[in-house]
Amino acid sequence: MPETSIIDTNTLSRWLESGKQVTVLDIRPKDQREEWKIPGSIYVDAYQRLKEGDASVLDEAPIPQNTPVVAVCAEGKTSQIAADELRKKGIEAYSLKNGMKGWSLAWNKAIVNFEGYQIIQLRRTGKGCLSNVILLKAKR
Repeated sequence: MPETSIIDTNTLSRWLESGKQVTVLDIRPKDQREEWKIPGSIYVDAYQRLKEGDASVLDEAPIPQNTPVVAVCAEGKTSQIAADELRKKGIEAYSLKNGMKGWSLAWNKAIVNFEGYQIIQLRRTGKGCLSNVILLKAKR
């Protein structure tokens, strides 16, 4: 079996924020998908069939041509199987390290400067949470 390429949440987050053409393929069971998902991801209920060795389930996924695919499961184990199978078909495929558990910890920040103060917004990408920090600039 070929070595699976694994990407971390920071890499996937950067790809999505930059508009890079990438397909996020969520393969978790339906009940997990309904709890939460990565916005823009496509879905195929492949978890059980992949665990049973039936890779044909991935043929049901509407994967665009010539676009990298990041397979996602709960912890990043079954998505490695999916990524390996997609790579056998000639698709550039990755597994998200630590799956949705890892994604839940993904965050980024935005900084906006104003005259006299600065706002730093911390975004927990995986959960959609925001925090704001306002810093007053010292007068000289």
